[in-house]
Amino acid sequence: VQLVTLISSEVLPCAAHIPKQFVARVMEVLNRGSIHSAAAHASFLDADCGKKLREELARTCFETLLHFSFSQSSAGPEEGAITRLALTALLARCAHVLSAFIEDERRSGRTPLPRPRLIEMAFVLKAVTTFLKSLHVLHSPAAGGGGGGGGGQLKVSA
Repeated sequence: VQLVTLISSEVLPCAAHIPKQFVARVMEVLNRGSIHSAAAHASFLDADCGKKLREELARTCFETLLHFSFSQSSAGPEEGAITRLALTALLARCAHVLSAFIEDERRSGRTPLPRPRLIEMAFVLKAVTTFLKSLHVLHSPAAGGGGGGGGGQLKVSA
């Protein structure tokens, strides 16, 4: 989690000066980190401790993707590259989570899904809502059609 925070605060803000392939790879890693279920079967971790750490890592990765999906909305072409990469990763992640959740819910019948899955779904729904609100603000005539929408201040919380 500290590494993701360091990347978010020290590396990604300087993305205009970093090779695009490296930034794309960082976005891929954040996308993978945002997946709750990836470490669900890790036997080397204490179950409760592992779940909480995994949940925190997934939340931090997802929030970083969300933040950088909108933070550079008024920047120039070079700075906008990180926004496109983050937004692409974020939307792919949202689509995957929505599809998987629907399928898992169908298969589970009356059995409730695990808490991390519900939290992950809540994060995705909040991200989609934030995305739609940002699009509305960016394309709103009252906002001048391109006001930043306060995008740099986005954060998802449980």
